[in-house]
Amino acid sequence: MSELMYDVLVVGAGPVGCKVAELLSKEGIKVLVLEEHDEIGKPLKCAGLVSHRIFKLSNVSKDVVVNVVKKAKFHSRNEFFELKSKKPVYVIDRVKFDKKLGEIAEVCGAEIKTKTEYVGLKRKDETVIVKTRKGMIKTKILVGADGANSSVAKSCRLSLPDNVLVGLQTNVKSIYENEVELWFDSKISPDFFGWVIPEDRNKARVGVATKRKASFYLTNFLRRRFQKCLKVEGRVSGLIRYGLIESSVSDNVLLVGDAACQVKPFSGGGLVYGLIGARIAAEACMKCLEEERFDEEFLKENYDEVWKGELAWPIRKGMMLNKLLHSLSDWELNLLFKLLKIKRIRKFLETWDVDLLK
Repeated sequence: MSELMYDVLVVGAGPVGCKVAELLSKEGIKVLVLEEHDEIGKPLKCAGLVSHRIFKLSNVSKDVVVNVVKKAKFHSRNEFFELKSKKPVYVIDRVKFDKKLGEIAEVCGAEIKTKTEYVGLKRKDETVIVKTRKGMIKTKILVGADGANSSVAKSCRLSLPDNVLVGLQTNVKSIYENEVELWFDSKISPDFFGWVIPEDRNKARVGVATKRKASFYLTNFLRRRFQKCLKVEGRVSGLIRYGLIESSVSDNVLLVGDAACQVKPFSGGGLVYGLIGARIAAEACMKCLEEERFDEEFLKENYDEVWKGELAWPIRKGMMLNKLLHSLSDWELNLLFKLLKIKRIRKFLETWDVDLLK
């Protein structure tokens, strides 16, 4: 591996990393994707609830869909209100979705190496020498698509926002209406919310996200929501880091997706923002290669400032919404949710773009 040279090396074969690789490979650019795990899509780290935008952004067909919902029920401790979505919201098989994006990237010419962990980097002339557990690889551009605790960000000393949640989810067999449930209660999650996402009438993904004691709060949520013995299958967990990153670039390096905190602060979802970031990252890499400019200033102008031009305001609005909801006490949330039952207010909320908050 020490003699190999690539135009672009992507760390992380999640949906965002694979999309960057696909877009670049289509243009004849030599791309390598490194994935530390044995296979793409595992371990699962996502609830798999996505908006209609995801299929156009990913170019993945809808055969990854396991359920379609058009209604959400928002619970506080003693109140609830319902919102209907004008466009369908999809529950997807995330493992299948991730694998399809990896397959598309490979068909377009990208090379993917699994079981290959990124360790660090050093710069030499106009290139980056990437150290892995299996040897050294040279590249002109390094793309960090390696998640909320990005090793690429750490090795480049790019500071990440401090807002970090642990998401913990399990599958629960019960009887469900075809609607998503979001639970706001300090005894369920003092920092975020609990969710119930139905796959069908008899099975749902149930989870919480919180800054600490995720297992404790998930147990509380299961007791509160179901109130009896349940058939629970497995647990999956993942980190959610949100907020506007100060800088997502360094010489020869850019961050994308969760690594760049391209995440909706109000819901923790990263697919839509991350795939928007992937398109902009690929365009920036092509400009770098065309002009043979790999310095931080060039990447800041052509990537960092561009993606923030599209996503900084939605992220800031999401931060304000998050802060508002989680600054309220339980009784204040009850009062708010009671007000949100008013038809005119509900109808206004139903016109919102759930991704970009506009």
